[in-house]
Amino acid sequence: MDIYVQNQLHERISEKVGDDADESFLRVCRDAPEDSALHDVQSIGDTMFNELQLKQLVAELSRLPEEKKTDVIRRVAEMAQEAAACRGYLYISGD
Repeated sequence: MDIYVQNQLHERISEKVGDDADESFLRVCRDAPEDSALHDVQSIGDTMFNELQLKQLVAELSRLPEEKKTDVIRRVAEMAQEAAACRGYLYISGD
């Protein structure tokens, strides 16, 4: 899984981040309620969050219990905020 920020022209503007060995980000996504943004992330296939969807994603990530906020999850939250700030996209490429 590769995660990165794209600008409005869909050009990658950040380093790629991958999930950790424990798949903590994917696990949080799988455990998320069906009506959440996190639940839309799949292990296979690609997911792209736009500016409006990023607000929900950031809110969901911030509400996670501290013990679930791994380094990867914290980095994804930062990237989502970065993407929202530049009116870009958070792109998640599944395996």
